[in-house]
Amino acid sequence: MARYLELEGYSVVTATNGEEGLMALASCRKPCIVLLDLMMPVMDGYGFLRRLHDDAALCGLPVFVLTASFQTERMDGVVATLRKPLHMEVLKEAVAPYCPPPGEENPTAG
Repeated sequence: MARYLELEGYSVVTATNGEEGLMALASCRKPCIVLLDLMMPVMDGYGFLRRLHDDAALCGLPVFVLTASFQTERMDGVVATLRKPLHMEVLKEAVAPYCPPPGEENPTAG
């Protein structure tokens, strides 16, 4: 997904776990969205969401959860749940309202 978004002109920051993701968010420009997998080592997506909501600077970020599970619960702050495998056109349509088209503001997707 990161490669696809980069090919579409977006700047992308990636992390392999929730802790890395929080550190990346703290050290970069605020992204237009967060794409979050729930199943990660070290800190899973649920822990990441709790910490994100506790941080006043980050708590309003739109979060899209990516999951292969068919059972999903409602999570505060989550804009949408996107099912894996994810078709790139679905991703593009989902993020369009939150991220300006590439070239308009040098958007960042995280």
